[in-house]
Amino acid sequence: MGKYLSCCKKENEDTSGGFAEGEAEISFPEYQSTSDEYFTLIENKYNLFKDIQIVEYMNLLESFSIQTATTKFEGTYRYDFKSTDEFLNTTFHQDEFQSFIENKLLNIPEILELYGEDEQTIALFKEIFLKIFSALNVRLNSFYKDDTDNKNKITKLNLIPFGILFCRSKNVSKMKLFFELFKNEENYFIKSDKLNNYLITSFFISSYCLVSVRSLIDNKEKNLEKIDKREIQMLLTDKGLVQKNCENLLKYFNDNFFDKKDKLNWEEFKKKFTCDDSEENSFAWIFSTQGIRNKLESKNIMNL
Repeated sequence: MGKYLSCCKKENEDTSGGFAEGEAEISFPEYQSTSDEYFTLIENKYNLFKDIQIVEYMNLLESFSIQTATTKFEGTYRYDFKSTDEFLNTTFHQDEFQSFIENKLLNIPEILELYGEDEQTIALFKEIFLKIFSALNVRLNSFYKDDTDNKNKITKLNLIPFGILFCRSKNVSKMKLFFELFKNEENYFIKSDKLNNYLITSFFISSYCLVSVRSLIDNKEKNLEKIDKREIQMLLTDKGLVQKNCENLLKYFNDNFFDKKDKLNWEEFKKKFTCDDSEENSFAWIFSTQGIRNKLESKNIMNL
């Protein structure tokens, strides 16, 4: 399991109030994996998502289209996203993702203030996440190779993990968004193909996709030791960051999250993430790349 440095650490606070206004914040364990050091710069220095509120990300994502790419968002933010929202099924191509980054994310006032003069960081941020998008497309096509409805199709649903994994948010706000997106009409969180699609996307982004872009920063950091083919192979096999392990982790989640009930209301759902005496059973790992990698490299996942 994860190395629990602190059960009460408060970080990435969402000052907007988020999707769970009025709900008490929930502490998450802090996970680590042995491969984290390879991705520190990607997930921190060159990750501009960390300075974007998840509420803002979700609203910009919903409203984005090529036709409105350069139109300033002036609507009222939504906080009631749900599984039946039509925009989740909207197909998103790489050129649209590039436009979304350039015209929406990089024009957020806070991003302009923080990085407006830093051309190198902005350029590398775009290059890294465009390549992550491309690598994700490859993995999803392989995963859905026999599913004609999902093959060769990244949708806006597949982009939500970028927000949940990387953007700023209170923990309880991430949880509430996750619950609302995958609950049924009776307000129960249940197994579904959409949930599986979201989860496998998160697992791919946190592992294979990050490995695929690691070499991009080698020539940008003078004191960074370059990664070679041997190390890349080690990350994929010895550290468990391969597609098979992601598929095993998906099975593990479904078998264990729904171990006692096949449907959970909001209060039951929250208990699955509580950092208490049974913190090692917390499922908070699904909300961070470090947590996902921690699970992927565990022997019980690698040996499934």
